Amino acid sequence: MQFVPSYWNGSPLLGPGAQSWTSDYRGWNTNDTVAAHDIAVLRLYDPIGSWLGWMGTKVYDSGWNGGPYWTLAGYPGAIAGAQRPSYQPGIQVLDTDGDGDAQEIEHHGDATAGDSGGPFFGFWNDGPYAVGTTSGGEAITGGIFGWGNEDNNIEAGGQAMVDLVLWAQANWP
Repeated sequence: MQFVPSYWNGSPLLGPGAQSWTSDYRGWNTNDTVAAHDIAVLRLYDPIGSWLGWMGTKVYDSGWNGGPYWTLAGYPGAIAGAQRPSYQPGIQVLDTDGDGDAQEIEHHGDATAGDSGGPFFGFWNDGPYAVGTTSGGEAITGGIFGWGNEDNNIEAGGQAMVDLVLWAQANWP
């Protein structure tokens, strides 16, 4: 698989050297289409993050629920046929569901097909940190006559995500 940061209409905005092929991956193989463990890391032949930079990772804290701190980024098919990036800032997290050391982070941000695998992140004084990666969505029906339905987008995160990134940094220099 080829990784092209700053992809725009078929080319990297940062020039032809701003891309790399992947050599390895590590993650979880779950049977669920949306899951707290829907997380993977990719190893690049050319470690372009060393000159482009990268985000840190943090475990999401439910005390942040309701705050408009989060940004979703990806390449949704609904925007120029996934040929241009999109982002949505100011997203509030509604709830989290734990699954062992992983979390499902639920929100009503605009995630669509193509955003999967993109970062869900916030900014701290020392830079951006991903708290999750876009996994998919869920519809929950409830209440009398179907009232009280929820239609949530899901980010996979938690200590499982942070540990996976730390493993990659330690094992793939």
